[in-house]
Amino acid sequence: MKERRNAMPSIISFGAGTLGVAVTLWLAWIALTSDAVPVVGTARGALIAMAVVGMAACAIAGIGQAPVIGWTHPISIIGSVFGVVAIVLVAAGLFGWDGLVRPVASFVPGTATLELTTERLAIVALAAVVAVKWVVGVALEVLIQTRA
Repeated sequence: MKERRNAMPSIISFGAGTLGVAVTLWLAWIALTSDAVPVVGTARGALIAMAVVGMAACAIAGIGQAPVIGWTHPISIIGSVFGVVAIVLVAAGLFGWDGLVRPVASFVPGTATLELTTERLAIVALAAVVAVKWVVGVALEVLIQTRA
């Protein structure tokens, strides 16, 4: 078992990370169902807020706990890869790289009432990646708890 120097207790970090994921997914839901998003205003603002909150959640519960299991552990590597994908999706939404996120439109229900802009498609994709990263975080927490 690796020594846990300078690491936040994993159950606290997992709880804080889960709260960040919940806020991120709430922002996505609001941005995809309304033209006005509380506090951040627009879909673009929601995408930026999702990136900030998601990165903070990952820093607390994901990458912040990676040293406990090791940087080359498969869970650390998978989490890092999905993190890079998330950053690319945010960039796609902000810089208008429509070709990168347009395929996501096929996963959005046909009853969507709002226009599927590049930003909104990036939000859909980012929400999916955040959900997957949370599942990776669950696996990380289970691994840490079984090693304790």
